[in-house]
Amino acid sequence: MLTGLKTLFDRLHLEGRHDHNLRAADVLRITAHSLLSHESCAEEELIQTFIQKLLMLNYRARYIKTKQTNEQDDTQQKDKDSSEDEFDIFDEMSMSNKGNSQSERIHPMDVQMAVFHCADGFLKQLMVTKLSQCQYALPLLVPDPFTQQIEFHLWTFRQINKSWKKRDTNHKITSQTKPIYKAETPMVFFFRFGSVSSSKSQLMNSLTNERHNTFFHRNCPGSSISRVLMDGVVEIAWFCPSGKDTDTFTECVAFCNLHGDAGDHEKQLQILFEMASVNVVVLPQLDRNDKHAAKIQILSRNRKPLICLLTEDVSIITEMRRGKYKIGLKDRNQSDVSEELRRVINDCLSESSSTFRLENVSKHSDIRVDEEDDDDCRRGRDAAQQMLNLLKEKDLTEIKESFLPHQGRQMNSHDKHKMFFIKWLGILLGEYTSADLSDLHHKYDEKWSTVLQLKKKKKHEKSEQLKDEQTELERISEDLQAAAFGLEHIMREIGQIYESCSSVKKNKKGLQGHFSYLPSLAAEMMISGFPLELMDGDAAHVPVIWISAVLEKLTQKLGNQTRVFVLSVLGLQSSGKSTMLNAMFGLQFAVSAGRCTRGAFMQLVRVSGEMKTQINFDYILVVDTEGLCALELAGRSTRDHDNELATFVVGLGNLTLINIFGENPSEMQDVLQIVVQAFMRMKKVRLNPSCVFVHQNVSDITAGEKNMEGRRRLQEKLDEMTKLAAKEEVCDEECFSDVIGFDVQNDVKYFAQFWEGSPPMAPPNPNYCDNIQELRKTIMSHASNSHGMMLIDLKDRVKDLWEALLNERFVFRKLETEYSKWSWSLRSVMMETENKLHNKSKELALKLKDKANDKETLKKEFNLFWEQSVKKIITDNPPIKDIDVMRDVRKILSDIYRSAPVDHRGESRDIFFLQSYSDYVQLKKSRVLKKTLRRAYRSAKKTLGNILSQEDESQIRSLITDVAQQTDRMIQSFNISKMGYSISCIQKLIDYIKARVKEHKKGPVKYVFKNEFFMDLVLSIGKRANEMITDKHRQFREANNPQIYVEKKREEYYSIFQKYCHESTSAAIFGEIICQKLKEPVEQSINKKTSRDLTDEMRANCPSLNGNRSNMEKHILKKLAEKENYHKYMNYIHKPRDHFKSFIKYEVRRYITDNFSVSVLPEMKKNIKLLEQKIMKAAHESAEHVEENRGDVGLWLKSFTQKLSDELIFSEKDLSGVKHDDVDDFNLLEYVIRHELPDIMTDIRSRFNTETFPVKLDSKLRPDEILIDHFCQCCWVQCPFCYAICTNTIDNHDEDHSVPYHRVNGMNGWYHTTSQKLCANICTNLVTSDQRFRALDKWFTYKYYRSAGGVYAKWSISPDLSELNYWKWFVCRFQKDLEKRYSKTFKCEIPDEWKKLTKEDAIESLDKYL
Repeated sequence: MLTGLKTLFDRLHLEGRHDHNLRAADVLRITAHSLLSHESCAEEELIQTFIQKLLMLNYRARYIKTKQTNEQDDTQQKDKDSSEDEFDIFDEMSMSNKGNSQSERIHPMDVQMAVFHCADGFLKQLMVTKLSQCQYALPLLVPDPFTQQIEFHLWTFRQINKSWKKRDTNHKITSQTKPIYKAETPMVFFFRFGSVSSSKSQLMNSLTNERHNTFFHRNCPGSSISRVLMDGVVEIAWFCPSGKDTDTFTECVAFCNLHGDAGDHEKQLQILFEMASVNVVVLPQLDRNDKHAAKIQILSRNRKPLICLLTEDVSIITEMRRGKYKIGLKDRNQSDVSEELRRVINDCLSESSSTFRLENVSKHSDIRVDEEDDDDCRRGRDAAQQMLNLLKEKDLTEIKESFLPHQGRQMNSHDKHKMFFIKWLGILLGEYTSADLSDLHHKYDEKWSTVLQLKKKKKHEKSEQLKDEQTELERISEDLQAAAFGLEHIMREIGQIYESCSSVKKNKKGLQGHFSYLPSLAAEMMISGFPLELMDGDAAHVPVIWISAVLEKLTQKLGNQTRVFVLSVLGLQSSGKSTMLNAMFGLQFAVSAGRCTRGAFMQLVRVSGEMKTQINFDYILVVDTEGLCALELAGRSTRDHDNELATFVVGLGNLTLINIFGENPSEMQDVLQIVVQAFMRMKKVRLNPSCVFVHQNVSDITAGEKNMEGRRRLQEKLDEMTKLAAKEEVCDEECFSDVIGFDVQNDVKYFAQFWEGSPPMAPPNPNYCDNIQELRKTIMSHASNSHGMMLIDLKDRVKDLWEALLNERFVFRKLETEYSKWSWSLRSVMMETENKLHNKSKELALKLKDKANDKETLKKEFNLFWEQSVKKIITDNPPIKDIDVMRDVRKILSDIYRSAPVDHRGESRDIFFLQSYSDYVQLKKSRVLKKTLRRAYRSAKKTLGNILSQEDESQIRSLITDVAQQTDRMIQSFNISKMGYSISCIQKLIDYIKARVKEHKKGPVKYVFKNEFFMDLVLSIGKRANEMITDKHRQFREANNPQIYVEKKREEYYSIFQKYCHESTSAAIFGEIICQKLKEPVEQSINKKTSRDLTDEMRANCPSLNGNRSNMEKHILKKLAEKENYHKYMNYIHKPRDHFKSFIKYEVRRYITDNFSVSVLPEMKKNIKLLEQKIMKAAHESAEHVEENRGDVGLWLKSFTQKLSDELIFSEKDLSGVKHDDVDDFNLLEYVIRHELPDIMTDIRSRFNTETFPVKLDSKLRPDEILIDHFCQCCWVQCPFCYAICTNTIDNHDEDHSVPYHRVNGMNGWYHTTSQKLCANICTNLVTSDQRFRALDKWFTYKYYRSAGGVYAKWSISPDLSELNYWKWFVCRFQKDLEKRYSKTFKCEIPDEWKKLTKEDAIESLDKYL
């Protein structure tokens, strides 16, 4: 036996490894071998090939072929030169039998068990976890190959969870997920006596998973006669039902399999037989003379059900006595046998109450339990359990407060104990919270089902109950988020403790001893393979101080010259990002449906020494992120949050994997736009990351042509998203390759679906693993062309990126533009000026302290001081000037057209209100048109007054409308209210307009624009933008002009000045300063909160705002009909988006004015009261925090500002320069804030009125802008015939444009070419007729309008009789105005019945059909 063992370990190159010194770190690294696909390998490579495939979840790890040294394909060859006459088949057969036999091949299970015996505890656990994920049986009882001591490796099962579904008698399905070591299930034990002709393991597979070899058997690929390490091993697997009728068993059942002759392994037989619910023995015959007959007799008399499978018996199932069965296997169809066996096992289980629990195996004597035998493991568990006991006495909200200080005392021993402690802590926390989480998930599912049922009811039946149920559903959802408590939360808290302590100045020396080791601990965890949270998933915050400290320690431990290649991943929620990373690098990011990644985590993967000759770095730093567009984060994780996350990880990564579930480009749109915008921002700051797109779950990845089509569609979608992003980022990139280097052939990967079959019993798909291997090669190819980055520089990259995101500027400090520097320096000047004033006023007060009671003298002295100070401020900092937008527009236009200055053109025309653009164009020169034809055309123009077709007019109008929309977005992106105005803003607008006009000219048009078109378009857009830009610049000037800013502070400073005169304490004065500083942030916060609440209220109560855009359009049309103002109608018809905006602004203004005293003001007062309470609470808790931690005013201020960070834009920086180091009475500080704050709040409350609200808000936070964004981010394309607006709610949608009700086409100037009369037809009628229209110099029938191509082909106009009386009335009411506008008449075209319609009829038709 020992000789065979030594031979095996030698052949596998595991000499000296069987003392458990093979570590996870030895296998979790990138090697040259790991980058190759190995279906076969040499014997010495079997171990690393097996581990590589297992870590990638490739179940073919058990089926690796070995390459023979002197043989090929296991075929023995002899000299082939001998003649056929000399050939003797019998001699040759005899000689070949003496040669190498099959038994000399290494058995696949010996490879697995050899690694298992050589592995340390952490690698064993990793192996067993991965085997479980591959749906393989797991080692339960394992004899030590050298001592034959039976070992139970309970530790290896600690990270395995199993999920299943059960169906009750009412056919209701319930889901369960449990740590497998805690699960109590029935257990069926299979064993054999003697040598049998049928495979026991194969028979078990037919019961648990017919399509997968859960238990390795003699007929599996690579199996051989000889095996060294499997006899006496007991393996276990679980059948998990899916809740379907096809389930073999209706509940979760454990199956145990004893390998080898049970007669030789009595201890294993005894333990498992007693623990089983049903026992199944395989033997040749029931024979009294058999050497095992006595044992079989004893077993049969046990009360446990026993099933005897007889390999040499042909009988069908027979119940010999109650609970004792025999089934013959000889010459039987295996499917029939499996069905009989399944049925009888189910019968036995239905009558048995016996259950099996994995942990109970450890109670048996004479077996070695790893968790008890390994001192480090045991001590780590005891320490973790001791800490966990604290939870049983605490509410969840108190856990961290009492939990974490204790942790610091537990982590000072050696590394292995430390890592066991951390692992145990994670395991026990998961176990502790799993029951509550499972219960909450169950409650959530039930409540969600109730909500769905209510939504199916009629509206009047469900409103109140639905609202209550949805509120309860939201509460359960919040409970689910709050109940999640794992290792990452503890590490997050450690980081927060460290950040707090690092800010304490007093007693810092003493504190260092307690807390300075924390970053070192986190660094050790990362080196040991644990992920570390980079971005707090709950607060969407990067703790820069903590992360920087950890990365510093990591650099110290790994060396200053350590280089890393950062690989980040982005994708929609539940698109398989973490699963992909786990399979690629053998990692263990959380992947279950209930534990989606939140925030971002980073983990190190080591690169082997031989690989460093090919790539220039030592580690890959993998960054896994939360899913974009996460549903449960809808309240918080808006598009802005997704943009921040994407920009952060793209900026961090040398390579970003863009993970997409499926291959439908329309479903990719959200993630692609976010990603493209992030890459565009990186280009701005001269970072050059690369990306690879991964399409997960693609059904047919072998179809080359289909993949080519998929790549083409992806490229088109990327280019489309690039154009959209370029408009938002004000760039001129037109395709994705302009942004980054991207090879659509090599940088797009298609992945097969992850599961091979249906969960929960399906194993991972081997094709998916092949795709992973291919992706690894691509990543390393990118890596070989990258220098990565120095680990020591990574902390600066993290810091720069995060600060740039916080400041809403996607630029780094070293790359900021001069304009941004000026903007920041201006803010710095204001803070510096304010602090100088504070200090000077203090000096003056000290001089006048003997006159503290002479109010008149104090006031006079202060005013003199103030006027002198303000005068100096004006001298040193000239005020920001007012701007003249139109002057700048004309200046730039004059520079473009020097020969024809704009100022000398006379009054320009507003291009948005013109009925025709003929004066702006001239026909392109054509060789086809003869001089006579051109003369005839000019004559026709003179007669008809128009050389453009209706299609031409429509194209130009669409161009103007789209340019206006895009320039509006550009102006919003300039962020003028925060960054100020510059003429460069106008330059960018004009450059964009110029590019669009140039692009339009290149299209299939027969005309060219005159210069006047571009000039009037620019001037018209300038006039539109003038008010918006001027208003935003006014906000900037008021916020950033030092003179205005300081004047606002006059009374605040006088109050503080008086306190100095009366020699108030530092704490009292500092409290006063804080209250004064809070005034502006409080006012902004109240305005924001009230604005959001008011917006929700208007959406609920205002009839015109409480539906969709179609509902709003109905109200607009009603209002227009009531006013009967023709010019307003024209504004609505030709500038619908602008009209909608104006209508929303009017409705909001009216609502605020009408409801200010009854709705707005009470809401404000309520919000003020709540905020006042939160501020006082923050002051009180901060005072307690300082007292507990023996801190100083710095700690108090950090705590105070952090507690208010969710409510106020207020930080320690707001008080920089204000001397407060001598503040040490924190109870007094709290008292002053509590005493002064109500007066501040009263002052704020007194200034609330309809004039100040919501003017003081940033424009994008105002109710009207919020509603405009809600209603107007949709399609605004108009029908080329009647100008009806497409009702699709998605801008740039892929589907055809459509509208339920079209208008009268004569409103748009359509006329009969023969009679020259304006048309009075409606599109839905026209498309049923054979009437014709002209487009592209050709005639087309309306019935086949799409054949005209262009804008016509993109509309779906249904041929029906749907008509609105509204537009019939409109044409009759404004007939003369329309005829005057188009210089044509409706004579005899308008039906008589139209003329009978009244305004009331028109409005009634709106109520009826819209």
